Amino acid sequence: MKTMKQISILLAALALVAGCAKSKTQDPANTNVVNNNGNTVPAVVIDPNAPISTPVTNTTTTNSIYSSGSVSDFTPVSLSVMNQYVATHPLNNPSNFKINISLASAGRSRYGGQVSISYLDNGIQYNGVFKSGMGTNQTFSGSYDNGKLKSEYNYWFQFNNQLVFTGFFEDQYGAITIALVPQSTTTTTSNDGEPIQETAYKGYVYFKNFATTSSQHGSVRACWFIYQGPYDCRSNVIQYKGGLAPGPEAGYQLLGSFATVDIKRAFSIQ
Repeated sequence: MKTMKQISILLAALALVAGCAKSKTQDPANTNVVNNNGNTVPAVVIDPNAPISTPVTNTTTTNSIYSSGSVSDFTPVSLSVMNQYVATHPLNNPSNFKINISLASAGRSRYGGQVSISYLDNGIQYNGVFKSGMGTNQTFSGSYDNGKLKSEYNYWFQFNNQLVFTGFFEDQYGAITIALVPQSTTTTTSNDGEPIQETAYKGYVYFKNFATTSSQHGSVRACWFIYQGPYDCRSNVIQYKGGLAPGPEAGYQLLGSFATVDIKRAFSIQ
């Protein structure tokens, strides 16, 4: 017979599940027509009134679950939106929201790795881990995107005369996009596609739950390479760098924001 201590440990382990959950209805298809042949994309900008979190004072002691990358305080838009994001269980009184960005170069100035969002609720630590692969897509006869980098859409680019970053990440239940923008309005420059180290960045997270309740997303293609069906998480704005927010037409909504990103640690820049 299990002791009470063993039962408590087992329950805690089973509870360490977070991230997006399955939504009840399928989002409409993204019908924007955008390509890389000179067609323009309507500029999508970050809501200037979106909340920005305050700096983390001691990420080592407050986030021992993270051993690499950059950790920041995370500020959800609201408890209601956070409940939509979690969806697998109702939140009681969550606190200590953090985000960890741990990426590395995947080639061609693209970045793969993971973005994790954690919080405490009822004394339990939850940690949702969203990933973007480091390799290339497998090749299948008659398939799109054969041989493309799995992190094809994760890179720095110039937008409104500033160096910014957007990218896709996923878990088995849904996808997020992140946007990193300079905290100041001064022009930034880059060195081999990477930001100047002294530049202070803030960020935003948008989420989209997969539109299915029957099965989990497989691993043959990341959701940003899926062109139809419940696992399609594409956003033309993010793919073709027409702005910073994926937009509701792609099925995403703002989850929250964060500040004081350590770009060197977040992107494994030497």
